[in-house]
Amino acid sequence: MLGMQTEVLVGGLLFVALVAGVAIVASHRRRSQPRPELVRTCNDRLAGTHSERRTHLERPPTIRKLAVADRADDDPVYAPVVRVDLGTADTPGIELVFEYVASVLAAIHPELADERVDRYDLEFTFGPGGLVVSSECRRVSIPASLADRFVDDERFRAFDLQRAVERADDDPASPAELWVPCSDVR
Repeated sequence: MLGMQTEVLVGGLLFVALVAGVAIVASHRRRSQPRPELVRTCNDRLAGTHSERRTHLERPPTIRKLAVADRADDDPVYAPVVRVDLGTADTPGIELVFEYVASVLAAIHPELADERVDRYDLEFTFGPGGLVVSSECRRVSIPASLADRFVDDERFRAFDLQRAVERADDDPASPAELWVPCSDVR
């Protein structure tokens, strides 16, 4: 009889531990993906502006993560991570990459105008992918100040943005990065 009570007690404790573990994981996921409504709105904008017919992409770019890069006055400072699957076998030219950078910024930067944004991290995947070989991923990081300028100044176009990022990439104080492997973490 005592053995059966012990088994029931142990089973009950395991159940409570399992429920607590699920609650902790769910809570962590909510905290690790802040502002799901904002992500959804930006992804809707990207889907509307990056159809296959307009961009030749098989899938529109998506915000993979709305990372919190920092905190200012206890408010989050974001770094949206946008994935662009190019679907090409070859490495794209940097001019083509910046045409996509420009179109992504034009789509989502206005949606994030009321938020504090440090930078935009755009991840580009390309190359063969399969069971044996994985596709390559490269990142371009655009400081929010350059995104502001690009969206607000109609004379500052994709080519100008590219040149500005190239110059800022040499500055260690700038969050700008040009064509670095996605796995490189700052």
